[in-house]
Amino acid sequence: MARILIALVLCVQLAVAFAASERRIALADRGFMTLTIPDGWVDQVRQPDPRLPPTISIRPAAGPPFEILVTPIWPPRDDGPKPTLEAIRAAVRIAAEAAKSQTVEREIAVRDLSGPETFGAYFSVTDRAPGPGEYRYMTQGMLGLAELRVTFTILTNDGQERVASQALDMLKGARREMGEKRVQRPNASSIYLVSAQWND
Repeated sequence: MARILIALVLCVQLAVAFAASERRIALADRGFMTLTIPDGWVDQVRQPDPRLPPTISIRPAAGPPFEILVTPIWPPRDDGPKPTLEAIRAAVRIAAEAAKSQTVEREIAVRDLSGPETFGAYFSVTDRAPGPGEYRYMTQGMLGLAELRVTFTILTNDGQERVASQALDMLKGARREMGEKRVQRPNASSIYLVSAQWND
């Protein structure tokens, strides 16, 4: 019985240690975006200028490599238009067309993605000729989250279908925490998708 109890305690400790964690990403003076990072994934925020949108890079703590890039972009003015599903679909279609020259797929389907606070679209493609160390599969899209346009790119290889699925679940579950302070900020108006960088 003592051995069983010890084993149960160890299992609980491991479950706590590897449980999914919430990550609050600061958005200059605009509050936060929150992502729930799955077990075994680690994130790094890239933001050379704290007044400009950050890019969150997510990779595995161990095991075969993959990378997820997420960039929440806010409008240049507080009274700027909020994202709409129609505008997001149009932007994603343009990105899908631009990727065709490198993909196996001749026709690229654009699919909707939505969660409690998010709405948007994405596409998935296969690199026609990945080089050494490059990723074979890419899923890319954009989500609306309050006033934010959240662009994302998911880069994976064979056998990592679950990674892409988990990443989409993470993204559609993104949440927004509004800030209170308002100060002058540089222009961050460009609505873009992260370039199709398929290399590790």
